[in-house]
Amino acid sequence: MDIISQNKCSLSGMLFGAIALIISIFHFSFGPLSAPPPTLESVVAKQVSAVKKGIIAGLRDESPAVAEEKSAVDIDMILDNSGIALAVIALVCAFIAGMRKENGWSIRGALIFGGGTLAFHALLFGIGVVCGIVLLILIFSFLTGNSPV
Repeated sequence: MDIISQNKCSLSGMLFGAIALIISIFHFSFGPLSAPPPTLESVVAKQVSAVKKGIIAGLRDESPAVAEEKSAVDIDMILDNSGIALAVIALVCAFIAGMRKENGWSIRGALIFGGGTLAFHALLFGIGVVCGIVLLILIFSFLTGNSPV
C-alpha cells in the first residue's frame, strides 16, 4: 500500500494509458460501431417529400411543418477522441510523476502505454495515407494507359 501512495501520478498514468490502449485496439478490431450513413436515395426521397409537403401547405395558406433533425451520436468519433485524450492524460501524469521523482518503472509504464496508444493512432493514419496514395497512383496509371499490370 505504501508503493501506491508514493507513486500516485505514475500509476494513474499507467491506468489511463492502459485503458486508452484497450479502447483503441477494441475499436480497431471491432469497429466501426456507429450506424452506416443513409443512402443517397433515402436522402433524396426525404427532401422531395419535404418539398412536396411545403408546396401543398403553401397552396392551402398554411405554414409548412418544419421537421427537426436529430443529430446522431457518432460512437466511433467518441471512442477515438476518448482514447487519444486518455493517452495524453497518461503522458501528462508521467511527466508530473517524473517531476515528483516517483519510481522509474511506473513512469516508463505510463509513457509506454500513453505513447503506444498515440503511436498506434499515428500508424493507422499513416497506413491509410500510404494506401490512398497508392490507390491514386494506380488510378492515374490506368487512366493514362501506363498500367503496371
